[in-house]
Amino acid sequence: MGSGHARKILVTGGAGFIGSHLVTRLVSEEDVVCVLDNLSSGSVENIPVEKVEFVEGDVRDADLVGRLVGRSDIVFHLAEFIPETAKYEIGHVIRYSVDNPLLDFDVSCRGSLVLLEKCRQHDKRLIFASTSAVYGPQNEVPIDEECRTLPISPYGASKLCAEQYVRLYSQLYGLPTNVLRLFNVFGPRQRKYVLHDTLMKLHEHPQTLEVMGTGEETRDFIYVKDVVDAILLVADSRVALGGIFNVGTGKATQIKELIQMITSILGICPEVRYSRRSWKGDIRTLVADTNRIRG
Repeated sequence: MGSGHARKILVTGGAGFIGSHLVTRLVSEEDVVCVLDNLSSGSVENIPVEKVEFVEGDVRDADLVGRLVGRSDIVFHLAEFIPETAKYEIGHVIRYSVDNPLLDFDVSCRGSLVLLEKCRQHDKRLIFASTSAVYGPQNEVPIDEECRTLPISPYGASKLCAEQYVRLYSQLYGLPTNVLRLFNVFGPRQRKYVLHDTLMKLHEHPQTLEVMGTGEETRDFIYVKDVVDAILLVADSRVALGGIFNVGTGKATQIKELIQMITSILGICPEVRYSRRSWKGDIRTLVADTNRIRG
């Protein structure tokens, strides 16, 4: 991380999709890494266990979190509750939060508050991975960090609640923090959302493909290793302290365009059927304005 010496890093949710890529990168830069993960959806197979300290545990466990934070220099907080169940398909965290709002809140908000309090007690910097779902529907795109936040799902609401506590701890206690609002991340080790689910469906039924929605929904897809670059860019910057940053590409892709690209690459031509319905809490258009993080 450009510090000149090996830093001690705590990564919550470090065995998950994005977290494991961050951990791999930190290890390659010779930082000393500890991963805290309850394995609700992550896997130890995602991380180089011979090079990191892995602790199976929950961010709501205050005593455990306090011990780990106390011996770290910086904390990357990526832990959240993600159901590992096929029935939720593309919507995963959004759809699960609608069905389980209390559990979603407990992990995302109370867990984040526990972590913040321990960072305050030990004076440690915190980088919090939030989500573009905090914005809710917007009249204009791309969306910049000053746009209103009006989430329409419990997942977005709990993340926004956690963001507010991050901001409060920064202003009230002088805790060094950052918030990164991640847009639609994709890449290796991902086992959810539209890219993964589409590929799985085509593997099972290459002749037909059923897709939620109309196909006109628009997303900002960003590769996971570019997300790691963005996280470390902010972490290495003193100027960025206290800031909120969108992490996306700024490029809009409609779902129907994505489906066309996938089937073209696979060399197949399935019959694509759009359900023309979606799940509660779905946002039709999410595209990031990335001017702030590009500086």
